[in-house]
Amino acid sequence: MRRRPNICDACVRLQKRSKPEAETSLDRWIPYCDAFPDRVPNEIYRAGFDHRQPFEGDRGIRFELRPGGERALAAYEASIAARQGARDTGPGRSG
Repeated sequence: MRRRPNICDACVRLQKRSKPEAETSLDRWIPYCDAFPDRVPNEIYRAGFDHRQPFEGDRGIRFELRPGGERALAAYEASIAARQGARDTGPGRSG
């Protein structure tokens, strides 16, 4: 199973450390950064929260585009737009 693009993929602050006891390849790495030195919250890393906005516990440290990260950021933004579009045209909605 492939994970969705996330804003962290385009951020200069993203780092990963290995998790040898991981049961799946998706859990093999622990994402962390200056804002979240223990682990990036799943709301950001997996659920798509836009960390250009404040997030509880980020200590005022937010997303910063890494050199060459434009394609990753565009993929994240397209993924968010697609999810938003799916919600807007879901069952019981006209669109």
